[in-house]
Order: sequence, then structure tokens, then C-alpha cells
Amino acid sequence: MAQTIKINRVLAELDMSVTTDGAQKTFSMRFITKRGESIYFFRAVKTGLNMNLKKNAMRGVVPVNIFLQSTAHIHPVWIWSIVEFNGLKVSL
Repeated sequence: MAQTIKINRVLAELDMSVTTDGAQKTFSMRFITKRGESIYFFRAVKTGLNMNLKKNAMRGVVPVNIFLQSTAHIHPVWIWSIVEFNGLKVSL
């Protein structure tokens, strides 16, 4: 059986944007878009969006390279569409 992580733990991890040494925290994530596409980011960081993220149950993520430079545009992710986080299956 695949290891799982609870969605509340995923959200807590996403809310911590820096590590204890002050570096920006990275993670891997798979989510499903409104059109049903599965999107996977091998390395991403949390970012802001121009909306109330908590009220809309969204988080902003952007894929980055090893130097933490953005490799694509910011993606608004609906929290209930996250299916994998750091290699773990997300569960309720």
C-alpha cells in the first residue's frame, strides 16, 4: 500500500514557506486541473496570488529549477485537487 499524507498536513507544509535555515522550502506536487489534466511539479515553491487564497481554498505554486528560479508561470491550485505531495498520496 502506498504511503499517504493527510490534506491538513499538506496545507501546514505549504504554509511554511521557508526552512529553519531561512532557505525557501521546495516540494513536489501532483494535482488535477479543472479540465482533468494531471500536472506534476518535480520541484516547486509556494507563491502568492492576487486573491484571498484561504477563502477560495487555493494555493499558488510555481515550478522552479535547482537554483530556485521559476521555470513556468504561477499556478493557482485548488487544495482539493492535490493528489500527491512529496511522493505521498494525499488523503482526507
